[in-house]
Amino acid sequence: MKKSPLPASLSIALWLTGAIWLVAIAAHVFDAPREIVYLTLLFGVFTGLAEWLTSKRNTH
Repeated sequence: MKKSPLPASLSIALWLTGAIWLVAIAAHVFDAPREIVYLTLLFGVFTGLAEWLTSKRNTH
């Protein structure tokens, strides 16, 4: 797999931010409740944290 020129933490944060924006825009377009966005954000933060911890463990 090709290594990204960005640090792992920045790459994970950018993907999380993009995903949350995508979910928020889709929720707005389809007039979905805000709780969907909040739950996705919470899930994304925990998933991003787990990814960051495992990538940190694999590099050391």
